Amino acid sequence: MAVSSVGGSGSLAKILQNQTNNLQNNFKKLSSGLRVNSASDDAAGLAVATELLTSARIDDQGSRNISDALSATNIAEGAIGSASDITGRLNELATQASNGTLSASQRSSLNTEYQALASELDRISQTTQFNGVQLLGGNTEIGVQAGQSGLSIKFPGVSSSGLGLASDLSSQDSARAALDESKAAVEALAQARGDIGSSVARLDTAYENIRSSSVASKSAASQILDVDFAEVSSKLAASKIGQQASVAINAQANLQAQNVLKLLA
Repeated sequence: MAVSSVGGSGSLAKILQNQTNNLQNNFKKLSSGLRVNSASDDAAGLAVATELLTSARIDDQGSRNISDALSATNIAEGAIGSASDITGRLNELATQASNGTLSASQRSSLNTEYQALASELDRISQTTQFNGVQLLGGNTEIGVQAGQSGLSIKFPGVSSSGLGLASDLSSQDSARAALDESKAAVEALAQARGDIGSSVARLDTAYENIRSSSVASKSAASQILDVDFAEVSSKLAASKIGQQASVAINAQANLQAQNVLKLLA
């Protein structure tokens, strides 16, 4: 009888330990808000969720990269707008200077303004920067790592030499050459602004796509990792009842064993 009592007591202790472990596990899930707190909870689920969250972090960084690129294009586009205004004025001055009715003094005045504006183009080319990168120095291309994939943005050069403005307005012949050059510069900048506008539209689309991808990945990971509070709360209550019952049964078994020993003594 003594051996049987010990065996029964061992079984009850094991049940009590299991109930206590379940209680602690459910408490841990509720306190952390996670169904999977370690690989032992769900190794496969944890691996999938980790991959999803890694993908989401890459997408989040990609969206920040795109935001930086959009900031750079905004700066460049504003500067190109100023350069376009200048080349428009240069074209106007060259048109005026090409007229044979002007005096030398008048043409000289026009040329002074023309040269000053050409110098302003050079200044814009040199000073338009983003994070130390010169954007409009000539054939600048910025690679943007948009998450798992990449894209690039090309910026034009807006210096006077880069736009092909080599002539002046000192004579009627040179003014006519400047007229052709300034007209070509106006057209080149108009094309460049259109190209940048297309790049901005592409960046906007990429940003929306990558943000959607990040949200979807986080949501999928959440479904794997997050605890079902209603389910775990129910299990917690059941664990408490089971533990209390196990304690009571174990105490009763111990009392019965003691009574038997007294009778045998």
